[in-house]
Amino acid sequence: MHNGKKLWSIFGPLIVACLLVVLLFSLPISKKHSAAIEHKAAVSLSPVVFKNQSIKQQALSDKHTHYVPFFGSSELRRMDRFHPSVMAARYHNYTPFLFGSRGTQSLPQFFNINSMETQMRNNKAVYIISPQWFTKQGVQPPAFKYYNGELANLNWLQHANPKSPYDRYVATRLVAMLGKDGTISSYAKKIAEGKSLNSFDMGVIRFRLNMLVHEDALFSGFQLNNNYGKHILPNVKKLPQHYNYNELYDDAMNEAERDTNNNRFGIKNSFYTQRVKKNLAKTKGSQRNFNYTKSPEYGDLEVVLNQFKNTNSNVLFIIPPVNSKWEKYTGMDMNMYYQSVEKIKFQLRQQGFNHILDLSHDGDKPGFMEDTIHIGWAGWVKVDKATNSFISNKQPQPHYQINSKFLSPEWTNLNPTPGNLQKFQEKLH
Repeated sequence: MHNGKKLWSIFGPLIVACLLVVLLFSLPISKKHSAAIEHKAAVSLSPVVFKNQSIKQQALSDKHTHYVPFFGSSELRRMDRFHPSVMAARYHNYTPFLFGSRGTQSLPQFFNINSMETQMRNNKAVYIISPQWFTKQGVQPPAFKYYNGELANLNWLQHANPKSPYDRYVATRLVAMLGKDGTISSYAKKIAEGKSLNSFDMGVIRFRLNMLVHEDALFSGFQLNNNYGKHILPNVKKLPQHYNYNELYDDAMNEAERDTNNNRFGIKNSFYTQRVKKNLAKTKGSQRNFNYTKSPEYGDLEVVLNQFKNTNSNVLFIIPPVNSKWEKYTGMDMNMYYQSVEKIKFQLRQQGFNHILDLSHDGDKPGFMEDTIHIGWAGWVKVDKATNSFISNKQPQPHYQINSKFLSPEWTNLNPTPGNLQKFQEKLH
């Protein structure tokens, strides 16, 4: 008896704790995030918001605040007073919900978008797509793992169709990102091979999803960056009361001129001092061998487009520029850069995605770029004008013609000369 009491004193609390956890995660989900949490999450750019689902699903379903998803990468972190979130808070009747940080390229964005399938249906979105994503390797596994969690993976696997070339492609990429070991990789490998998951597999997925959905609903609101309080609200007060595009553009150029006066590249002073100046000699000619025309990223973009087609989402695609003075210094082949832009636009237009804001030739304009590759100041003013026009005005119903040939190695490795694009176009029909 004495030994039994001793064992209970040691293991009893642990058993009770485990039972309480199981009970907690078995109860129906009733937690509702506050409006303040939604506002905070919309500009938090937190990987927790990106990889999970409760806050973003609730926000995009909100009947009181018109949230519009803005997908992109690190440019969304450049929160000056002309940033889309600041401009919208001051002048527009919608609120951007930002999904993007360094490394959030098309494949992690696919899983993010897939987790909001219901909320995306028949709605608008903005997708900033950078040619710099289209490297030889595409998205790197560490970046993918950082922004893409088990919840998003299992949510996709639950509905993956082994007969779909798009789902087989995603499954193959998922194995490449996660490695061949692990439960999710084993499930993805089956899909990639055209095999259906069995009833036991689906039971495990449902159990894990139930636990993860509860965890997300209960705890995700506690891990948000306060960009709303630090960057959005203070900058809203610095904007004129009434919107005037020409005045805002001139104001942005004047601010940029003041903030870029310690270097010859038009880069923000603080960024130049902290990130560029000490390595300036080393970077001369460093980008002469860069190539964005051949990349698995083109296939990853294609599954994003297919997802937008599945939800009938009306999307404005924005192709940002690079800093022309910096690229000349580092030796980037700008003909290659413009070819990659044409390849991206070809892939979009051939499938019915016709809302494209191509800013690729604006990288030499004063005040347009904040640093070497990111939009700022006047660039944001131009972006805001286009996004507001797209979101605030009724747009034609999209008619998408998705073609799985854009998943093929032939396309991802195609050198996008005009002649090659013409030949590929002929194979699409």
